[in-house]
Amino acid sequence: MLQAIHDWYPVPGIFLLFKEVHVIIQSLGGNDWDDLFIAADRWMFGTDPTVWVTQISSPLLTEILQVAYFSYYFLMIALGIELYAKDDKRQFFYTLFTIFYGFFLSYFGYLAFPAVGPRFTLHNFDTLNDELPGLVFTNALRDFINAGESIPKGAVNPLALAQRDAFPSGHTQMTLIVMFFAAKYQLKSRHILQLLGCLLIISTVYLRYHYVIDLLGGVVFMWFTIWSAPRLFHWWKKKQAVATL
Repeated sequence: MLQAIHDWYPVPGIFLLFKEVHVIIQSLGGNDWDDLFIAADRWMFGTDPTVWVTQISSPLLTEILQVAYFSYYFLMIALGIELYAKDDKRQFFYTLFTIFYGFFLSYFGYLAFPAVGPRFTLHNFDTLNDELPGLVFTNALRDFINAGESIPKGAVNPLALAQRDAFPSGHTQMTLIVMFFAAKYQLKSRHILQLLGCLLIISTVYLRYHYVIDLLGGVVFMWFTIWSAPRLFHWWKKKQAVATL
């Protein structure tokens, strides 16, 4: 039990660091980059994708995609549990390292390019439940996600409270990393993780959390994470080995 706690204790720290990034961005007092990201989407598509997808919206589709979006952290936990169940824990520790590294990179992205996303800039945040209704769980899941992003239910000025975490799309970046490792290690859960992952990435735009350019940023950040993580990991292991001599 103590060993498991030792191996998993860093996981809650991800959320705490996420909240600290919000505090740092507020203290810096810079401008949001949403106008640039909106312009990028319009240049690529000739319209606002989050507005366009309302043509295909339905309560059932909204419910499915809201549940998929909510599954974000569970995907990483499911990946970790299956890897941790193996006798050889090396894949688990390397994957955990890469996921933490990926989160850190995305946090630097938030600091460099703070943005709130289209649910505030292109849509009315307060009328989202009416404009994009679900079936059973959608509203409760939205409230839970909003609370995690520093927006309590009934907030008078949600824009002022919102985390500036639109670019890059950490949901896209980290979900792609989960899908990569699930395929790389041929996990039993890989097909479920990949299906949920695809739905989750689609949901980021459909549910108005992200611009499409955020997703492209997430892809770039994912690629850089996967490319650079083994180099950083092996460098750190060598440094640890020297320190123990």
